[in-house]
Amino acid sequence: MIRVDGVVGNVDDPSLADKIVAHETAGTLETVTLDSADRRKSRLRLATDAGTDLGVLVDKPELAAGDVLVCDDDRAVVVAFESREAFVIELPASATPAATVELGHRIGNQHWDIAVEDRTVYIPVEADRAIIEDVLGPYLPAGTETHYETVDADRFIEEGSSTADHDHGADHDHGHGSDHDHNHGHESDHSHSHEGGHSHD
Repeated sequence: MIRVDGVVGNVDDPSLADKIVAHETAGTLETVTLDSADRRKSRLRLATDAGTDLGVLVDKPELAAGDVLVCDDDRAVVVAFESREAFVIELPASATPAATVELGHRIGNQHWDIAVEDRTVYIPVEADRAIIEDVLGPYLPAGTETHYETVDADRFIEEGSSTADHDHGADHDHGHGSDHDHNHGHESDHSHSHEGGHSHD
């Protein structure tokens, strides 16, 4: 087992960039994939995708995607996060500030994480889908469209992220494990139309 007494840096660090690229080219770049609970732990026993066993002592509040745990002549080990399913709310331009605040208040009452990009709200699915839809449905402004989408987990990872709005500008991949859209035409009364698929502009 390799003992790791702290994070070396992040792949975004200029001082590490060339070394990470060199390991990727040489096939010695390894990854450890963490779930949302593991990223907050101070001590971890992990195995990389290449089978390297690590004992990690985390020297920061929580691990971030791209953190480098090992970077030596033999290998580099980088942290990644599991993708997460999200309930995506696409607010119409006609949504009033009052309706938007009411929706945000309802989300906050549930202590759900949230990420916001322009008029699109992402909520990680940590409860049954039906519960999320029933809780939020009555508060969705007229014309709101919703769907489910698989997103990068670090979209929701910010210090103090729970029940706070975060504006993430990074692009993300779409994985469509569920195939239905919802069109909410009324704030207090809503219906769901289930299609065989959905698309994104």
